Amino acid sequence: MLLKLISEKMLRVTMKFIKILWFIHSFFLFAIPFSYAEESKRNKYKNWEVSKLDDLIMYRTNGNIVHGHSFGWIKRVGQCNYDNLYLTYSSVHEDKDILEQLKNNKVPLKLVFPESDGAPIKMHPPIISVNDFGSMKIITLSNLQQNNELNAYMEELHSVEIAITSPYAKLFDIPKDSWSLDGYIAAKLKAKELCESETAKRNAIVAFNH
Repeated sequence: MLLKLISEKMLRVTMKFIKILWFIHSFFLFAIPFSYAEESKRNKYKNWEVSKLDDLIMYRTNGNIVHGHSFGWIKRVGQCNYDNLYLTYSSVHEDKDILEQLKNNKVPLKLVFPESDGAPIKMHPPIISVNDFGSMKIITLSNLQQNNELNAYMEELHSVEIAITSPYAKLFDIPKDSWSLDGYIAAKLKAKELCESETAKRNAIVAFNH
């Protein structure tokens, strides 16, 4: 029972930070271009970037069709060997308001690596937030851990296509996007380095206080 309560509390905290991250990224991605000063605060690796907010370290890239569509992963301080999906999609479809009712529902995704002959990878991450941004609805998909198969494809290849499939595809005017994987390996290594560094700092503080 205690473990369940702790897990639920950690999930609520993680979702709170993801919402904050979404707001920061969506403001710059959808409202105005990144300024040089803003980019200088980030670790850039070709098409990927690494950023930190409190206990979360994100490494991500922008969509090729819709720049504001973000695809990447999040590490949490103290859990540096785990990578949690971070994917945002926007919609101006006439039925987009239905998305508000679908929070926590799992969305079927099909991942295709154009350079590979392998079968598409299917994932079903839940919608953890639905936000308004002007006339758009923006959903954030998360709470799904990266596995070894997916990581291997991302390390070896140069691009990935992700499509929202039926029955959710009809709620999006652009249900499919693609992302560059150039810079992914370096960004992931940097994210882990930052995560381990922050974990060591936190552990040192805890040890000192005891």
